[in-house]
Amino acid sequence: MTNSRSAVFLVALVFLWTSCGNADAQKADMSSTSIKQQVLSLNFTNNRQHLAATVGQQIEITLGTVGPKQYGTPQVSSPAIQLESVALAWPPNPGGPTYVYIFEATAEGEVQVKIPLICSENPDCTERLTFTMTIHVGSAAGSPPALRASMTPDQANTAPWKNAWTNLLNDVRQTFTPSLPKLAGVEVELVVANPGSSDDEVTLYLGNAGGEVLAVVSKTVPVADCRHVLFVFPNGGLRVSPGQVYSIRLSGGSVFGWKYVVGGYANGAASFNGRPLLADTRSAFLFRTFGAS
Repeated sequence: MTNSRSAVFLVALVFLWTSCGNADAQKADMSSTSIKQQVLSLNFTNNRQHLAATVGQQIEITLGTVGPKQYGTPQVSSPAIQLESVALAWPPNPGGPTYVYIFEATAEGEVQVKIPLICSENPDCTERLTFTMTIHVGSAAGSPPALRASMTPDQANTAPWKNAWTNLLNDVRQTFTPSLPKLAGVEVELVVANPGSSDDEVTLYLGNAGGEVLAVVSKTVPVADCRHVLFVFPNGGLRVSPGQVYSIRLSGGSVFGWKYVVGGYANGAASFNGRPLLADTRSAFLFRTFGAS
């Protein structure tokens, strides 16, 4: 993520001191791995600490501030810990938003995570408020699954793709109807629309039937790995009402397109700038949701 698009403005100074099947498939295969690890939740009070995590564990770092200060792109010393998503705490605070950095521990090793504060007017402030910590990732009992594998599949459009896509520069949305009371993650299937860049930032907005934004999650998507892009929600997932309609909106640059099919998922539909994506027939973007009880 570039600093200009993913810089993190923090919410209150207290946080710094105290803190890519069946054409009509609806329900995804509910089988999932039973091993579930507790999320390691951290904030500024954990600055400069040495902590332990286990392979497969989700790590969340919540940071916030006020004024012109902003945080840059997280720097991670080893691929043993990988940045999955950056979630904006919603609704945002007028004094400055709070962001949650969501990582996954993927292999054993010692890793330093650094989230630098950009404060050009005060170098001392930069050094004092930059967040750093060391995490020792150890083995876990049994065979812990990867983050995606540990989630419970809920809704999905698994219809075969036939090369149709649309760009992310417009207002593109997919509605869906969850069956579980929590939404833990959303996976979308993208395609490289305009080769050239090595990656691009994509933002997912979750909305309700009335158009109200409920959550905002961003991530940098590499061109080499864009077929199945997972956005993870913090705090174990977002509470939703089973049977009610919600929408997934994607926003980004010109690098990627969102794959869609004619027909497909029947408990929702694709839209383009507030109208059906295809004027003469129903269509659906390729997506999958993951839930929790």
